[in-house]
Amino acid sequence: MGGTRGVGILKPDILQLSYFESINGIASVFLTVAGIIGLAFIYGNKGKATRYVLLFLALAGCSLSASHGIFGILYRILQMSGRIGLESGTFTLREDTYVLWDLVLFEPWFLVEGLLLGLVGWYFLKEARSRKIWLAACLLGVGIGLVTGLMGVRFA
Repeated sequence: MGGTRGVGILKPDILQLSYFESINGIASVFLTVAGIIGLAFIYGNKGKATRYVLLFLALAGCSLSASHGIFGILYRILQMSGRIGLESGTFTLREDTYVLWDLVLFEPWFLVEGLLLGLVGWYFLKEARSRKIWLAACLLGVGIGLVTGLMGVRFA
């Protein structure tokens, strides 16, 4: 809605970033599209091409969201334990509250979104063979997302 109230709790200097509003705008578009994908599985799966497009979008969303959530949770745990450094050095709750918020609030929602998109594709497919292929594709996509995260490439 364009507001910034409460953002300073997460990381006070984030409001000074020139691209902060752009990041939020792009994230809002992605979240809206994810919600529409779920509705499209219910109301918009009439043609064969539409079914494939929906499954592709669900697979991409599952892979990106779940790998982002898993990577983010593990990364934040490593930051809090001191295995990975922060901009401010070692983790202190007073200076690095955003790390804790990210760990307990934001990253789990990425994981939940990925799991839900994976489940919607699973239940959309009726045959056992199709479901096995779907599961393998989702696991491969999440694996690729985790590997690219470890390489420093972040898509989400």
